[in-house]
Amino acid sequence: MKDEKTLKAKEMFAIVVLFIGLKLSDTTPSLLAQKAQNAFWMIPIVAFIVIFPSFLLLLYLLKKYKDKNLIELMEQILGTLVGKLFGFVIFLFAFLSLALDSRNYVEQIKLLYFPESPTVIVFFIFIGVACYCAKKGFEVIGFTSFIGLPLVKIAVFLLAYLIFSKAIFPRIFPIFGTGLDVILTQGVLKGSLFAELFFLTIAYTTFKETKSFRTGGILGSIFVMVEIVLFYLIYTMVFDYNSISKIAFPFHDVTQYINFGEFITNVETFFMVFWLLAAYIRFIVFLYLVTWIFAAVFNINEFEPLILPFAFFTIIAGLLPENSLINELLLRDQLLNIMTPVLIFFPILLWIVAFSKGDLKRL
Repeated sequence: MKDEKTLKAKEMFAIVVLFIGLKLSDTTPSLLAQKAQNAFWMIPIVAFIVIFPSFLLLLYLLKKYKDKNLIELMEQILGTLVGKLFGFVIFLFAFLSLALDSRNYVEQIKLLYFPESPTVIVFFIFIGVACYCAKKGFEVIGFTSFIGLPLVKIAVFLLAYLIFSKAIFPRIFPIFGTGLDVILTQGVLKGSLFAELFFLTIAYTTFKETKSFRTGGILGSIFVMVEIVLFYLIYTMVFDYNSISKIAFPFHDVTQYINFGEFITNVETFFMVFWLLAAYIRFIVFLYLVTWIFAAVFNINEFEPLILPFAFFTIIAGLLPENSLINELLLRDQLLNIMTPVLIFFPILLWIVAFSKGDLKRL
């Protein structure tokens, strides 16, 4: 890495919050509402409880082995061949998540703001800008996230404040929606809603102190879980029981409900600016991490030139689904379900192997 180690816990916190927190404003609520209807806001709670211990265990191993990123840690514990195999699986998860999620956001931008524009053109512009910014390096990305975080969160919590008067509390009932069993099952299957925490560990050694990565990561993940649950709960109370699973973009629909007085309407444009800022930061980080993981697996030190090819591959892969329904309700749903058990159990496997080798006692 060319970047100097100047990143601190505040940058890590900002990256986590923007990288994962944008799931409160995409089609993830609609995906979860298909399963649990008005109780979908509970699913992220269960998902976080399921996945967070594995993330903490991974942080523990990274702390023990020192100066190792995710791929290096797996190679150190499992051996070069098996470690690279696991690393390649993580890369596939990250790349497919990037492709499917980017298609999700491109469809939102197109349908909401540029309905006459071809999807492919919007896709090229969106990923092209992310590619250009990603080439600036992870240090710049971290500082940009820290600067952009207050602007985005002021807008987000302003929206929450303004819409709260429209919320109707009884709409959370029946409290368990389609059933407690559905909530628990979907919560376990959707633990990978927080998969980005694991992808970020490729950047573990780029911080001024590795403690900063752990502190920012843990605090950021807790904050973002609470924020997501809060907004999902607001969506539940704003939209009625029958419509909650039929709304594609609840965040943008919520902005239609508010105005600043009688003369200032169409305020969704105001929130769109900050939503786009957060979306770009998310995919700048995502594209950079995917390229970084690939480079680490194949021992490529100077990987910034690979960002452009991966941006192109992202567009190609993202355009493969016929439409946004297949992309979201079928492919992304299945990907989340597949990733969850792997992300839960691979840190446990690493710990078992490291413990059996006696490494944890020596380090």
